[in-house]
Amino acid sequence: MSSAPLTSTPPPLLPAKSKSPPPHHPLLSHLPHCTNLRSLAQLHAAAVKAGLAAHPAFVTRLLTLCTPPGAHPAHLAYARQVFDRVPHPADAVWYNTLLRGYARSPSSSAAAAVRVFVRMLEEGVAPDTYTFVSLLKACAAARAGEEGRQAHALAVKVGAAGHEYVRPTLINMYAECGDARAARAMFDRMDGDCVVSYNAMIAAAVRSSRPGEALVLFREMQAKGLEPTSVSVISVLSACALLGALELGRWIHDYVRKLGLDSLVKVSTALIDMYAKCGSLEDAISVFQGMESRDKQAWSVMIVAYANHGYGREAISLFEEMKKHGIKPDDITFLGVLYACSHSGLIC
Repeated sequence: MSSAPLTSTPPPLLPAKSKSPPPHHPLLSHLPHCTNLRSLAQLHAAAVKAGLAAHPAFVTRLLTLCTPPGAHPAHLAYARQVFDRVPHPADAVWYNTLLRGYARSPSSSAAAAVRVFVRMLEEGVAPDTYTFVSLLKACAAARAGEEGRQAHALAVKVGAAGHEYVRPTLINMYAECGDARAARAMFDRMDGDCVVSYNAMIAAAVRSSRPGEALVLFREMQAKGLEPTSVSVISVLSACALLGALELGRWIHDYVRKLGLDSLVKVSTALIDMYAKCGSLEDAISVFQGMESRDKQAWSVMIVAYANHGYGREAISLFEEMKKHGIKPDDITFLGVLYACSHSGLIC
């Protein structure tokens, strides 16, 4: 298998053999061990020689491996080429896997997702709720409002728009695409109470700089007996930060502890950001020091907090500590360090 050449283009499919290879072919067991595109291409070449490349089980696993959360564009491109080489893909799971990959990619392309969806319709494969959820998420990630509206229209036509998974995704898509009115209209037409829909609306209100509305929605959700999730509290903490509402932020912090969400890295990071922006660096430090584990964002937010409060040396010291922990800085980290230097008269 090591002799197979590296290529970003999948090998051509050989004519199907008279007997379909068994779903438990030995090559299938090697797929999970392919950690990069080179090894995946090598295994794919071996699968072509074995007549396994067009087998549903192999294609499904190959596509899944190429479309993890945050998939690299090269992996997505490879998955798409694999898919395009299947003469008449009739498995909805394949389409949904590709669409989910586009939805979860940081370099999401709504146009690419739409092309997959169009082929699905051309091949006569019926879209399901998972199809629309992934397609709408891809449109939201790419801020493709027009494509999102077209997907919404088709979801209405096939009776999928009111589904419990599709409806919140529609709200989020409109919010991400800057159409707050459409997002609110979707929310107001809800038949029942749904935490995910409330989360989408609260996040939309924060993104459009309407923190007061976000807090009203949060209280409304609590009044209806809906238990907030980490997504809910992160958005509400952002609303507190925008308003500079320190006491309300402290109350939400206590509430977060009761819910047991304070152990989540993203929630703690939101707390640090809220306290820093509301003027309480002490509380921000306390949360940071109490974290059992920290990701890049947590370190960066704390560095920025020190910088904004005029503690340049502490920001730079924390930056050095971050590097010692093997955490690779990003743009936000460096901006925080530069800000600390400029406001403290230091030379970085």
